Amino acid sequence: MIRFIKSKKTHKSLPKIITCLLLLSGSGFLFLPNSVRADTTDELLDQLKRKGVLSTSEFKTLKERHRRELQARHEKLQRNNQVIVGTRSGRGPLGTPDDHYVKAADKGIGLRIGAVDVTLNGAVTFFATQAFNPSHGPQVDGSLMTTGANNSFAIRGGLPPSLLILSLATNQMGYDLGFTAGFYTGGTNVNPGLLNANGVGAAIGLGTPGIDVRQIFGTIGSADFGTVKIGRDLGLFAGDAIFSDDTIFGAGIPYFNTAPHNSTLGRIGYGYVYADYIPQISYTTPNFQGFTASIGAFSPLQMFDFTGDSGTMTSHDQPMFQGRLKYAGALTEGVKVTAWTSALTQQHRAEIGDAINLAPGTNIRAFAVDAGTKFEIGPANFVVSGYYGVGLGNVGLFFDGITVNGIKRKSYGGYAQGSYMITDRLKVGGSYGISLLEAVYGDPTTLIRSSDAYIGFARYKLTDWFSLEAEFIHTTQRNQTGNGFSNNAMILGSVFAF
Repeated sequence: MIRFIKSKKTHKSLPKIITCLLLLSGSGFLFLPNSVRADTTDELLDQLKRKGVLSTSEFKTLKERHRRELQARHEKLQRNNQVIVGTRSGRGPLGTPDDHYVKAADKGIGLRIGAVDVTLNGAVTFFATQAFNPSHGPQVDGSLMTTGANNSFAIRGGLPPSLLILSLATNQMGYDLGFTAGFYTGGTNVNPGLLNANGVGAAIGLGTPGIDVRQIFGTIGSADFGTVKIGRDLGLFAGDAIFSDDTIFGAGIPYFNTAPHNSTLGRIGYGYVYADYIPQISYTTPNFQGFTASIGAFSPLQMFDFTGDSGTMTSHDQPMFQGRLKYAGALTEGVKVTAWTSALTQQHRAEIGDAINLAPGTNIRAFAVDAGTKFEIGPANFVVSGYYGVGLGNVGLFFDGITVNGIKRKSYGGYAQGSYMITDRLKVGGSYGISLLEAVYGDPTTLIRSSDAYIGFARYKLTDWFSLEAEFIHTTQRNQTGNGFSNNAMILGSVFAF
């Protein structure tokens, strides 16, 4: 309530003053920024109090009402993540530049700070894994199965393990810029060695999990030019094979279940060679009617003796080169297709002290190709993928790629997969895959020849963030004589993903 005072000095201007006050302090005051509204309204109330237009009680009532309105507006802005976080010196709130504002990101979990999108993606993957181990079997050098006289149980991470990925994106001078860092952990104890966080497990007290910072890279590009990537990220060769594998959302082969590694295998070594995260400078073209091409120079890797039956070559004076051609589009309405082919090549040299019967400086060149197709037909999904390499090796890049005499081995394999969405939340599927390594003259008969696996799964999406998964896995491994052994595993776990 406002009391009208009979005064010759005020009665003519009073209606105008009251009108302004009501407009400024009410919801109709919309033409100035929030911080300016607070300053102007407070000044007007102070002036009206000094001129005697408002009594002390009226002044206090209006000030309190104004305070509550400002508080309500402030809380609404906070809910929308549109809070002013700073001002430019000497200019005040009206001069605040755009890069001092924080607001919700257009997509993902994150926010936008001025022109920079900050996004977080993450997952927590843990699976109760029961492996039914064979009690005995012939020797297979380089086995990727949990063996022993007893069954084994573990609660362990999946493929990939639990992760947190930070991404920044902006546009400067017409260029799209990006930054990504990815942190991964299986949660189980590791015993760091040659393979670092991906080394053998350590199922003993006082251990700690490994932290795998496998991604750290930046990108720069434009819609017309394409994109250049600089840093450490997944390789081009076999990258689509692993990302099309449904076990990447679950677990797959539970390698070393008695003392779990940082990650399960998925189908690594059972249908494809691990693409790996490698330091690189790579380029991807703009999308042309669904087609993109990529090429890159990668930090070279050495020939590695994984089985104890192979040669090593640790010197390299040239980059590893990888390339990929990919298509993603729709064949007809309701039928999507993704097809790819990729290749890699690297020169290796023998160094002094290498475990190989070659003179230092001798070089060999390894190469490999892969190809695959993925069809999405309504609720059904089908994938076929295969690879072939000479000196490529088995399981990991250049693992057992050559003999102790420096002769390159051939390796090849692939997998087929099908899945179906029974409901919008329940997905079931299965796959079969195999990886093979050919021996050459002089190789021991105990060298691994093949690893194959049948995998069946059911995945239920309880909420947008939480899924339950069950898997049954039957694996078989054989040496060069064809003798081998099998085991089974049952897996039940959950994935928190955002």
